Amino acid sequence: MSSTGKSYCRRSLGIPLLAEPSIKKALDIDWSNPAAKSAALNRLLGQIETLEQWVETNLSSESSKPPLQDQLALLEQLRGQDLEPDPDRGGQRIKRGVAKDRRVSVEDPDMRHGRKTKTKSFNGYKRHVVVSLHTKLILAVTVAPANQPEKDSLPTLVDRVEHLGLELASLHFDRGYIESSDVPELVASGVEVICKPWRQSNGDKFAKTDFSLDFASQTVTCPGGQTQPMLLGESARFEADVCNACELKPKCTTSDRGRGLRIAANEPLQAKLRVLQRAPRGRARLRQRVVVEHTLAHVGQRQGNRARYLGIRKNEYDSTRAAVLVNLQVIQHELECPKLANAA
Repeated sequence: MSSTGKSYCRRSLGIPLLAEPSIKKALDIDWSNPAAKSAALNRLLGQIETLEQWVETNLSSESSKPPLQDQLALLEQLRGQDLEPDPDRGGQRIKRGVAKDRRVSVEDPDMRHGRKTKTKSFNGYKRHVVVSLHTKLILAVTVAPANQPEKDSLPTLVDRVEHLGLELASLHFDRGYIESSDVPELVASGVEVICKPWRQSNGDKFAKTDFSLDFASQTVTCPGGQTQPMLLGESARFEADVCNACELKPKCTTSDRGRGLRIAANEPLQAKLRVLQRAPRGRARLRQRVVVEHTLAHVGQRQGNRARYLGIRKNEYDSTRAAVLVNLQVIQHELECPKLANAA
C-alpha cells in the first residue's frame, strides 16, 4: 500500500494524528499552556485507543503473535510508565517523577536512564572492564543498562576472567561493586578486596567510626561505654535510659529512644577497608585503581561515548572491539619502550 493509501486509511478510521510524520507539529498547540497540553495528550491517546480497538476487531489472530504483538505490548508499556490519571482535568497526564526501569527509547529496548552524579544523568549503557594492574591489558568487558547497579555486573566479569583460566589474587574496584553477591565468596576464597569503604557521616553527631565494633564477641560499644549485641545486616539499639542520662548524648543523638546504629551485612569487610584507608600504604594501594580509570578513558576514546548500536549485545561487541584496540596499543608501547614500561 502506498503512503497516500495508508494516510487515507488512518484518516478514515478517525486517527488523523497517526497519519502525520510529526504528531507534535500536527497538534500545533502552545506547549507552555497546561490545559492545551492536557487536551492534546488525551486527543492523541483517544486515537491510539481507536487504533487498538480496530486491530483487536480486525486483526485478532495477528495481534497475538510477533511482530504486531510486540508493538502492542510496547504501547502498553509506554502508557504504564509515562502516564497517570489526571485528578484535575480528567483523562491522563504525564507521570510525575520517573518510573522504575523506565524504557527511554522506542527503538532500543535495553537503553535506560542512568546517573553519573546526583545532578548529572544520562541515557544509555555502562561499560565495565577488568584490567590487569601488572600488564595493563583488559581481560574482560561487559555492558549493562545505565540504571543497573555496578554490583550486578561483577559476577559476569569474574566469570569471564575465570573462563580465561586466570585466578584472581586481588580486586581493586569502585565501592559500587562491593555489595555484589560474589564478594563474600571471593573474600572467603582468599581474594583480597581493595576498595574505599562506604562514607560514614552523621552530621555533627558521632559517626559509626566513633563506635567500637567487636566482631569476635558480636558486640558494639558506644563512645559513652554502653555495650550492646550486634547482628550483621541489622540495627543495634542502645538503651534509651542510659543514652538519656549520658553526658555525651548531645554529641550522639537527639532521639529519646536511644541511639540506633545500622550494622551492614558486610561490616567486617568495611572495617578492614577503613583501616586500609587510614594507613599511608593502604592509600597508596587504593590509588593503584587509577589504571582502571585510565583504561576506561582509553576505551571511551576508541569507542566514543555514544552507543553505536541498538541493544546490549551489539554494544558489548563494540566495547570488546575497542578493548582489543586498546590492548594492541599497550602491547605496542611495551615492545617499543620496554625499559620505560617496566620502570612504570
